[in-house]
Amino acid sequence: MNKNKRPTIATVAAQAGLSVATVDRVLNARAPVNPDTAEQVFQAAEKVGYFAARLIGQRIRERRPSYRFGILLLGTAQAFYGNLATAITAAAQRHAGANLSCHYAYVFDRTPSAIVAQIEQLAVQYDGLAVVSFSHPLINAAIAQIREAGVPVVALLSDIHEQGLEPYVGQDNHQVGRTMGWLLAHTSNPRKGCVGVLLGGHRFLGHQARLEGLRSYLAQHAPGLRLLDAMINLDNNDVTEEAALELLARYTDLRGLCVVGGGGDGIISALAQLPERPGLCSILLESTALSHQALKQGLISLVVDSQPTLIAVALIDLMVELQTSPDFDPARHRIHIPLQIVTCENAV
Repeated sequence: MNKNKRPTIATVAAQAGLSVATVDRVLNARAPVNPDTAEQVFQAAEKVGYFAARLIGQRIRERRPSYRFGILLLGTAQAFYGNLATAITAAAQRHAGANLSCHYAYVFDRTPSAIVAQIEQLAVQYDGLAVVSFSHPLINAAIAQIREAGVPVVALLSDIHEQGLEPYVGQDNHQVGRTMGWLLAHTSNPRKGCVGVLLGGHRFLGHQARLEGLRSYLAQHAPGLRLLDAMINLDNNDVTEEAALELLARYTDLRGLCVVGGGGDGIISALAQLPERPGLCSILLESTALSHQALKQGLISLVVDSQPTLIAVALIDLMVELQTSPDFDPARHRIHIPLQIVTCENAV
């Protein structure tokens, strides 16, 4: 083929693996075309340098529905939520079926009334919501009213409804806890001693599910590892650091330190202060640049990565789907993202 020849509709069709008639329909809007097919044509047109690629992209965007989403995240100093917001924005920009914009709000005041006020404010401004929150009667009632008014709400990372009767995107938190138990049981030597656990708060159903999973695994398979009463850290790094230092000083047989919510950077800070590395397994849940550096330095043992990029894609796809199929279907609307174990060997 003459490389200097101007690309034609036939060139685009060959690149996309579609018929000339399909490409013509996309270009000239002669008939409805599946959004994924239209996007395929656009990508092919750009790749071959077709002169009307920009026009195709413009027409695709014009025919897409437009939605505005409100995302309520926890306001913490840790990098995890910043990484998650960046991933959600990128997933929204790449979505082929709709023109999307995402607005982020952050919970700093954790009183139920303050969270309800934030959720209600978002509900009157946006077409759908994704919410990270603990469970509370006031919060649950407000979300139920918002859903009844026709605004879909997705529980993000942690269930808000105690029976899980709601759209959800995140990990299977009970599975996460049992995986942490398996990791502790297989890295502790001897498998005898105590394990310290820190969680954001007892009302976070995701944290509770992780804690129960951890407890059940150790009880079944490593009864010599005694789970201490969980300490509340409010997902705060400074509180976590202080609690970790207290546990390390109080329990000479401490075999494990687990954070089942946020605040994992505090574990890193606490361990970095010790003159010698203690012989224990430390497990965090936030895969960040800092936790990867701590893995490589040998400060912490393992990270259970929640894979925010995969969460973001699943969340955006679900929020778009709920705009036209709002009736709750647990088979389609409860999405569990597989976890990933990060060690010093696969941290990047």
